[in-house]
Amino acid sequence: MTMNEPNFASYLSSFYDSATGILSANAAPDYIITPQMIKGNAILSTLTNALSAFSQPIGDTFVMMEDDLEGRYTSQRKKDYAPLLPYIHDGSFHIRTMKAERILMIPLLIDFSQDSRTLEKVYYKIPAEDRITPYLEATLEGIRTYIKRHPDGLFDFYPFLGIDPRLHSMKDMESLCSRYINTSHRFHKINEIPSKPCYGIKVYPPLGFRPWPNDRETLEKHRALYSFCESNRIPIITHADDQGFRGVSAEEAWANTDPAAWRTVLENYPDLIVDFAHFGKQYALTSRSNVQSIAARLRHHPDSPWFYSIISLMMDFDNVYADLSFSGSSPEFYQELKAYLSSLESGMRERIMGRILFGSDFSVNLLKVESYTEYFSIFEHSPFTDEEIETIGEKNMLRFLGLSEEPAAPLRRRKTIKRPEGT
Repeated sequence: MTMNEPNFASYLSSFYDSATGILSANAAPDYIITPQMIKGNAILSTLTNALSAFSQPIGDTFVMMEDDLEGRYTSQRKKDYAPLLPYIHDGSFHIRTMKAERILMIPLLIDFSQDSRTLEKVYYKIPAEDRITPYLEATLEGIRTYIKRHPDGLFDFYPFLGIDPRLHSMKDMESLCSRYINTSHRFHKINEIPSKPCYGIKVYPPLGFRPWPNDRETLEKHRALYSFCESNRIPIITHADDQGFRGVSAEEAWANTDPAAWRTVLENYPDLIVDFAHFGKQYALTSRSNVQSIAARLRHHPDSPWFYSIISLMMDFDNVYADLSFSGSSPEFYQELKAYLSSLESGMRERIMGRILFGSDFSVNLLKVESYTEYFSIFEHSPFTDEEIETIGEKNMLRFLGLSEEPAAPLRRRKTIKRPEGT
């Protein structure tokens, strides 16, 4: 996104009802404000770097991301994780012993549509407004810009459309789905933008979306969306960490975001395909002060209760996934995840490994890493094997998306580049 898409008035209004919200908003330990950031001018350079991405048009960001993977930028500080060669070279993307001819990019559009009720306490009340349609149009224009400037580039785009049923009438929500959601389950042609350009749905509980709402009218719209997705095999990605862009109090945002809130949904729609972004990472200290979290830390396992809620859902439902986006900014997260998986019996370990998806959360992850290249480098240097990297980065993703054809060129083995000692 750029600075045009978010609803900042709604964001600020979320602080009215909660002192906890003011203290927790994007400031929990290890989320953004880390010890490394407060050294010297690190926090200023980090924020400037992130804002440089958010302040430019979406198409420029797509181009910047590929330029970065091609090695066209220079790191401003020493890195523990740096590739010997750019990730994109010789016309392909390379990681470890594998290469790929195409990279599927999945921009996730958040529905920032305006609900006039969120601004009841301010003088200049803004009427209800559809903000997702212009956001999609800006994204499609960004894709066209990328194709024009990088006609031989590796990126292919499969956006997910943000829909919050609370903010649309049943008729308008059904119109969004019928106009924009692609149900073909086929790869589109290279450098093509299909007439129905979106291949999944993005929901964002911190803004007020509740997986199973209490009031009948809103629940009816939620059920219509779930029915559409289940019957057409359309995947859903939901935000699942305790930070992010809020439109309600912290307490309400956390209640909405808790993966356990999806159990009723999945019991009613067992074939629904749902990915929990960020693997349920929790940063607020209060959420990790229980006995189970303390025991997990002693074992060097993930300590977030939401992580284990997602694992429980994976065990009970066949189409529950979790992705590494933003959480993968930390090498320690991969070490903890690998340690946890290694502690499991083989059947459970294989089931979970088959549900993990790669994700970056770019450009938000620039608040934790310097670049797209560094994010990939941390993933490459994770304790996962080559086969597990391939499973997470390709096999699971294609199954999650439900695409029926092989891409232009899947990941395939190549001769390993031997890294010099100490790199």
